Amino acid sequence: METKKRNRTESQNRILQAGLAVFSEHGYDAATTRMIAARAGLNESLIQRYFKSKAGLLLAVNELSMKAMLAQKPYPPQADPESEIFQFMATKMEQDGKDLRFVRVIISRILIDEQLRAEMQRKFPPPSKTFLHDRLESFRHTGLIAKSIDIPALVRIIMSQSFIIGMQERIMFGRTKKECLEHFRFFAHIAAKGIAP
Repeated sequence: METKKRNRTESQNRILQAGLAVFSEHGYDAATTRMIAARAGLNESLIQRYFKSKAGLLLAVNELSMKAMLAQKPYPPQADPESEIFQFMATKMEQDGKDLRFVRVIISRILIDEQLRAEMQRKFPPPSKTFLHDRLESFRHTGLIAKSIDIPALVRIIMSQSFIIGMQERIMFGRTKKECLEHFRFFAHIAAKGIAP
């Protein structure tokens, strides 16, 4: 029984890795379950058995990618809110950039597939509390952030801007990492002034 479970887990992992590679290389529409199964070295019927469909596999690959990103250890705490905001954005861009081709695929699918978008929102709600939230709270306790600032709202704004500058601008407008870092510095500077006491 243990061997069967281990074989199932190994097969699922092989399919997930193959799915990531094939979706990244060919896009969602051009990728086929046959191509993915061939890359994994497994029978195509296993994709249906474990993931129900190509869309189910795409969701599972996205979940794997998000878990890997969340499992990474945060960078060391910074000395002030401006540095913390900048470092968060720069680090997030690096992490997101590791699977840039896959991010393109998932974004394009979300834009045209309402059912997939709804399923992603259900499966992956935004985290209610992050290490960034805790660090900004500590700056508020030391008097570097105004007491009236809504920290959860601030974190959502920083995360959104991080994605827009770090991913959307790179994908849609071909911005370089250096240009994105300059935008992050500007955003962090303006945000820090706006939240200062």
